[in-house]
Amino acid sequence: MKKIHETQSSESYKNVEEDKLYTPIEDYQRIEAGGVYKKNHIKLSTLPKGIRYIGYVLIGFTVITTIIGIIMTIFF
Repeated sequence: MKKIHETQSSESYKNVEEDKLYTPIEDYQRIEAGGVYKKNHIKLSTLPKGIRYIGYVLIGFTVITTIIGIIMTIFF
């Protein structure tokens, strides 16, 4: 007999729905969006250009501010 840990399942787990995301708001997603979001449908490149550019600016600002803060902490 193959030795396994006492809490390890002897059966292999088969995930047939690998492309689905499970979230606490899954019921709301079914009501509002008509179904649960799938991993392969979440692509940031498909967002409108305005939203992408705002995101790029916010992320860039956060990164630059963090780097400047670290540099000022070290040298001043």
